[in-house]
Amino acid sequence: MKKKRIIHLLAISLLLTACDGMRVSEKLDQIDSLIAKKNIDSASVVLNSLAEVSMVPEDQAHYRLLATQLAFITNNPLPSDSLLDLAILYYNKVDNCQKLADAYYYKSLREEKINNNYPQAILYGKEAELLAMNTEDPRLQYKITESLAYLNGLCDNEILQLQYARKALDIAQKIHNSNWIAYSFNNISYAFRYLGQYDSACYYIEKSIPYLDNVFETDKAQFLTNIGQLYKDKDNKKAGDYFKKALTYGEHPGTLEHLADVYYAEGKKEEAYNLWKKALYVDGRYDKWNIIYSILSYDLERGNLDEASNNIDRIITIKDSIINVLRNDTIKDLQLRFDHEVAMHEADKKLINTQRLLMGAAIVLILMAFYIFTRRKKEEAKQKEHQMQLFAYTTEINQLKANKDNALAQIKDLESRNDKDCLRIRELEEDANNAEIAIEKLNKDIKHLLDDCAPKLKQGRMLYDHIIEGGTIKLWSSKEEDLFNRYYAATHYQSYNRLRKVKRATKLSAHNLFYLILKEMDKSDEEVRRIMGLSAEGLRSLRNRTKPLPLEE
Repeated sequence: MKKKRIIHLLAISLLLTACDGMRVSEKLDQIDSLIAKKNIDSASVVLNSLAEVSMVPEDQAHYRLLATQLAFITNNPLPSDSLLDLAILYYNKVDNCQKLADAYYYKSLREEKINNNYPQAILYGKEAELLAMNTEDPRLQYKITESLAYLNGLCDNEILQLQYARKALDIAQKIHNSNWIAYSFNNISYAFRYLGQYDSACYYIEKSIPYLDNVFETDKAQFLTNIGQLYKDKDNKKAGDYFKKALTYGEHPGTLEHLADVYYAEGKKEEAYNLWKKALYVDGRYDKWNIIYSILSYDLERGNLDEASNNIDRIITIKDSIINVLRNDTIKDLQLRFDHEVAMHEADKKLINTQRLLMGAAIVLILMAFYIFTRRKKEEAKQKEHQMQLFAYTTEINQLKANKDNALAQIKDLESRNDKDCLRIRELEEDANNAEIAIEKLNKDIKHLLDDCAPKLKQGRMLYDHIIEGGTIKLWSSKEEDLFNRYYAATHYQSYNRLRKVKRATKLSAHNLFYLILKEMDKSDEEVRRIMGLSAEGLRSLRNRTKPLPLEE
C-alpha cells in the first residue's frame, strides 16, 4: 500500500513538472482529458496548481466549469453556484454550445443534488439537451440524456423516463460504448418496471447481463441486486443467485434483505431470519424498518417473545449508528447555509428528537406486529369459513343438477315408451323445475358471498374462469396463482385436500400446486405447457419436483 502511494506521488510530481511548460489553456484541456480517463486525483492536482494563476476570460470560464465538475465528482460540491453562473454568462456571450451545454448540465445537477428541486433540474437539463444536439460530443450528449431519464423517474414521469433511457441507449450503441450500453439497458428496464410492464423490464435486464463486465466495480453489487429484484416474483432461484453474486462485491443491507425474502419464500425461514438480522447491523444508507418488521414478525409468529424482546434491545443498541447517518446528512445539508457551529447545534437537536422517535417507533412496531398477527389469524379463519360455505353451495348445486338431469332423463324415457302416465311426468317436470329454481337461488347466494364477503375468492374465481376459457398465466404473479388455488380449494375440497396431503419431492409452492391442479382438471401436457408458458424441459423439471414420494413400508 505504501509502495503504491509513493508511485502515485511520483506520477503526480512528473505530471506537474510536465505541466510547467504548458500554457493555461493547454493545462485546462489536460484536466478535461484526465477527467475523461477517470484520473480524478491527477486532474485535481493540476486544477489546484492554477488557483492563483492570472487568466484570460476564456480560460477563467473553463477553469470555473472544471472546478464545479471536479467538486461534484469528488462528492464535495461548492457552497454556491456563483462560479458556474459566471461560466454560463461567458459561454452565452461567445455562443459556445458545447461548454454551455456542460455548464447547464451541472446547473441541473446542483438543483437535483443540493436543492432537491427536480422540476427545475429538468428545465436546466432540457436546456443542456438542446445545446448538446448542436455538438458532436457523444459523451456530453449521453450524460445529459441519462440524467434526464433519471430526473423524470424521480418526478414519476415514467413515459419520459423511458424515452430518455432509449435515447441514451441509441447514443451508446452508435459509438459501441459497452459501459454506456450496460447502464442504458438497466435504465430502460427500470422505466418499464415503474410502468408495470414486467415482461419488458425482464427483457431489457437480460440484455444487460452480457455487458456486466463493463459496469464499474463500485456499481456491480447494486447492478446485480437490481437484476435479482426483477426475477424475485418470477424465478426465486435465479433471483437468489444474483443476490448471492452481488454480495461477493460487498455486503449491502438491501441485498441481504432481498436474499432473505427469497429464502423465506423457499421455506428456509431460519436462514432468512439470520440474514435479516445480519442486514440490520450492516452499515449503509438504507431504510431498515422493513427488516426490523420482518425480524419481529418472525419472532412473534413462532411465539419467541423472549427473542423478540432481545431483538428490540439490540435494535435500541444500534440506534446510534442509524442516528449518526441522519446526523451526517443533516450537517451536510445545513453547512451550505450555516456555519459549522450552527449546523452541529441543529444536528444535536435532530439527534435527540430522532432518539425519541426511534424509541416510540420500536414500541409502535411491537404493537403493530401483535395487531397484524392477530388480524391475520382472524382473516385466515374467516377465509376458511367462506371457503367451506362456497364448498357447501357448490356441492348442493352439483347434487341439484344431478337430480334435475335424472328427472329429465326419466321424462325422456317415459315419452320414448309412449307412457301416458301424465301425473308421473308432471311430478318429474316439477322436480326438474324446483331443482332449477334452487340452483338459481344458490348461484345468487354464491354471488353475494363473493361480492360482499370474500373479495379474494372472487378474484380467484375470475382467474379460474380465465384458465377455463383458454387463458394463460404468463403475466400472473405468485399471489394470483395462490388466489386461483384458494378458489379451487373452496370448490373442489376433496381433490385439493388429497393433493396437499401427498408427500412429494419438494415442498409445494403456489406455482407447483397450480400445476397439480391443472393435471387434476385433466389438462394434457401440451395444454399445461401453453397455460404455464413452459418448455418441454421446464415441464419435466416441474413434474419431477412435484412427484409423490414412494410410500414407506
